[in-house]
Amino acid sequence: MFDYEYWGTNDLPMSSNQALEEYMLERSARLNAATVRFWNVSKDAIVLGYGESESVVKKVDGTFDLERRITGGSHIQFDPNCFAYSFTAPRDGSFRYFEDMRKYYAAKISEAFQELGIEVSAVDNRASTINVDDKVVASHAIFWGVKSALLHGLMVINDYDVDRILERVMLKERKIGKHVYSEYSALKNIPAISKLLDKRLDSVQTRMRADFVKRLIAKEVLKQVTEGKYAEKKLTERTVQEAHDMIARTHLGSPWVDERKPAFKKTEAEAIPGEELDGPLKKDLGYCLYSQVKDRDFMKMSDQIE
Repeated sequence: MFDYEYWGTNDLPMSSNQALEEYMLERSARLNAATVRFWNVSKDAIVLGYGESESVVKKVDGTFDLERRITGGSHIQFDPNCFAYSFTAPRDGSFRYFEDMRKYYAAKISEAFQELGIEVSAVDNRASTINVDDKVVASHAIFWGVKSALLHGLMVINDYDVDRILERVMLKERKIGKHVYSEYSALKNIPAISKLLDKRLDSVQTRMRADFVKRLIAKEVLKQVTEGKYAEKKLTERTVQEAHDMIARTHLGSPWVDERKPAFKKTEAEAIPGEELDGPLKKDLGYCLYSQVKDRDFMKMSDQIE
């Protein structure tokens, strides 16, 4: 469908990762090419959704970075247990609207999982999740720009440290029927991908397993998305600096993170699904993996606590 550039797998501060998302968007618009990048953080980070208030953060300290992303949804933690994926594409008519882009790349990730022997139970394009054993294992969001578009998300490689997440941000509970279910429990129940690939990991040392799984996933997703046809690009310090310089001219630092200022204009973004471009920030949202999951599905992901 596109001419792809592959930008490898990198562990960077979250501020650099978010700057690179916009750098790749600009590149797709300018060069009429699509980009693929896999990434994680070099330090734990809490990332707020485009239209979310900072009120969900319980404390801010030196143990994690706090950033805001350009896509909708709510807060999420990135740490060594995660693996993120990003795709940008020009708005050349290949995708008529953002639902087409969401379905396309979600299907590619699902196909990669299937090829690796991970049985996907559902691709839920309303909730923007990919589920294994009826539980979320990957989730993504979209920026639908005027000239180019972005889909990015994360998958869970190892068990989350849910107690650490609970110390940092709000995790909500839902009363469904007569019972209460919690996001804390749902996060505890995630079927981490490394556990789903146990047979492939028999000969891999424990301390190296996360990196091995990430390389395995990246290779298969890249194959499904590009069909082996791509130009390999090297992410250099200069590239990262160019990305920071680019967003320094628009939104960077405390005004963006704390207040979402300046917001995107209609000349830049046609839609950020689920958000108003310049609407009020939303308070007390649930954890991003489950923010759009329906109650009947959430019951399968969480345990009853009452």
